This record gives sequence, structure tokens and C-alpha cells, in this order.
Amino acid sequence: MKKQSIMRMLFITAMLGIFMNIHHPVTPTLFSQLELPSRIFGTSFAAMCFFSFLTSPFWGEMSDAKGRIKVLTISCIGYGIAQLTLGFSTTELTVLLSRSFAGVFSSGTAIASLAYVADLYSLKERGKGMSIYIAIQSVSLACGYLLGGLLGSVSFYLAFNVQGIGMILVGIFTMLTMEESLMERTSLKFNQLFKTINPLASFLNARFLFNRMIFPFLLTIVLSSFATTCYDNAFNYYLKDQMNFIPAYNGILKAIVGVIGLIANFTLNMWIVAKTRVRLSLATTLLFCALFAGTGILFTAHLTLFLVFNLLFFTVNAVYQPIIQTLSVENRSSQEIGVITGLVNAIKSLGNVAGSLFSGMIYDISANLPFLVAAIFFLFASVFSFDYFRKGERKAV
Repeated sequence: MKKQSIMRMLFITAMLGIFMNIHHPVTPTLFSQLELPSRIFGTSFAAMCFFSFLTSPFWGEMSDAKGRIKVLTISCIGYGIAQLTLGFSTTELTVLLSRSFAGVFSSGTAIASLAYVADLYSLKERGKGMSIYIAIQSVSLACGYLLGGLLGSVSFYLAFNVQGIGMILVGIFTMLTMEESLMERTSLKFNQLFKTINPLASFLNARFLFNRMIFPFLLTIVLSSFATTCYDNAFNYYLKDQMNFIPAYNGILKAIVGVIGLIANFTLNMWIVAKTRVRLSLATTLLFCALFAGTGILFTAHLTLFLVFNLLFFTVNAVYQPIIQTLSVENRSSQEIGVITGLVNAIKSLGNVAGSLFSGMIYDISANLPFLVAAIFFLFASVFSFDYFRKGERKAV
């Protein structure tokens, strides 16, 4: 059962990576067709991330109490409906509402799928499991971008319809074929359900995780998430706004990034987890993110060099994220995994909200400014990550 369940969940993870990323190459075209202001690329993503932030602890607790499969099924179907509505949006308000609705359910898919995979690996093998999980995400994300770019070149309505229907079918497939991975569940009575919906109550329920070591780790997550989102959102819009890339070109470029991420996860990441001090490697990787993010903006007038440095940035960016996920579930029991993944996803979403909003606001000042800000925040993230490493070394002694 264990091996079959892992393979099925990795297949579902691949489907999630494809169908949850189809819209990225085509949303700039949607915004252009609707003649929306440039701030929409920041505010729309921020709306999604804000609701992901609010609901992440809730989905974490629900997955511990009701099981990973129920949460994943509901989240897939809900996200699919949200993307169908996004494709038929006609105003800035309807775009923001659709993105907010998507945020509620995107956090559920991320938390339940990650917790499911973690359930089925022993503590000793969990790092390897996380690397495989992220590697599958990387290559499927690349396929999603590529498929979205190709569909969007025909019609962006087609891309959103394929995405929405695909997510609904993934939810149905999950419900019909997957066995539950969590054998011992936490109790959650009906009258407690409304308390878990309260995000403040959900964060308080995770307070048993708080200690001196976790605070620099959470600061590392929020700062790196801010930087990644600030950079990535601006980059996607930059390709359309400044370089006039069609959706297919945008999709192909991000597909190349995904393949690089896949190779990095199966080689560099597994080596980092197995052979290095992982916390120190995280700080080093974030420092390289800062370096390449800051260097890329020097070559915006030279397309080839600009793309080369962006590929280098996205390579190291793909490396640090699985390291964070590995550290978040390190030495956690199955009963704690849902709570910690919910907390980490919420903190990550908080950084995404701020990074998305900020990139949208400063893009109008200068199209290059979001890249510079991202580099600075990666530098701060590296500093706090190194502090996290030092605290871990002292504890070991």
C-alpha cells in the first residue's frame, strides 16, 4: 500500500503542478485584453496569497483531523471552479474576487499533498522524499507553463477552461482512487470547526511549535517568499510589457526553468540533504539568489545576457525552496506535520502577499526596481537563515 500510495500521490502532484500553473503565461494577456492597470499583476496575486495565508492553518488542522484526501479533494475542485471564473472575468473587481477564491483552495492542495507524502516516509528518509516531491513539482510546473503558453496562443479562454476542468477531474480522481495516509487523527468536533476557521485561533493552536530556533526560520521563509514573488511576478509581466513576448514564448522560457529545477532537485538538492549541513546550505543558496537577482537587472538592454542571468537565478531559486520544506518537517511526528505545514504555508503566503503588492506598486516607478528589491530581501533572508544555522549548531552542542 505504501509504495503504491506514494506513486499515486506523486502522479497527483504532477497533475497539480500542470493544472495549477497553466494560467501563469496567459494572465498578462488577459490583463492586457481587459485594459487593466499594471498594478493588477501585483494586486491579483496578492489577493490570492492573502486568502491562502488566512486559510493555511485551517487546512493544516483539517488535514490532521479529517484526513489528507478529503482536504485535497475539496481543494482541487474549489480551485478548479475559481480558475473557470477567472477566465470569464471582465473587470478588475471580478479578477480580484476570482483570485481570492483561488487562494482559499490553493493552500489546501499544497498542505494536503505535502503532508500525504511526508506521512509515508520515515523520519530518516523524509528529506529524500521531499526532494522527489519538489522535483516532480518542478517538471510538472514546467509542463504547466508550456501547456498554458501554447493554449494561450490559441485563446486565453481555452487555457482557463482546460485548467479549471482539469483541476476538478484531479479532485474526483483523488477521491475515487487514493487511500488515506494518516492513521491516527486528531479529534475535531463539529462545534470546534468554526474555531479552526478563525485564522488567529489556528495560529494559536500552533504555538507549541514556537521556540528560539523557529523564529529566524520563519523570518527566512517570509523574506525569501517576498523576494521570490516580487521577482517572479515582475519578470512574468516584464516579458509581456517590456519585451512583448507572446504567451508561447513565456511558457517555453518557464518550461526551461522547470527542467533546470528538476535537474537541480535530483542532483544538487539530494546532495545537499545527504552530504551537507542543510541549514548552512540554505543560507548560502539564498545568498546566490541575491547575487543573481541583483546582477540580472544590469543586462536588461541585452536580451541574451538578461535571460542567462535569469536562468541562473531561477535555478538557485528552485534549490532553496525544497530545503525549506525539508527543514520544516524534519523530526516531526505525523500528528504535527499538518500543523507545521499549515504554519509554514501561511508564513510563506504572507511574504507572497507583501511581495506581490510591492512589486505591483514599484513597477510603475521603474520596471527594474522589483528585481533590485528582491535581491535586497534575499540578502536579508540569507542573514536570518545563517542565524538559524548558528542556533542549530549551539543546540547540537
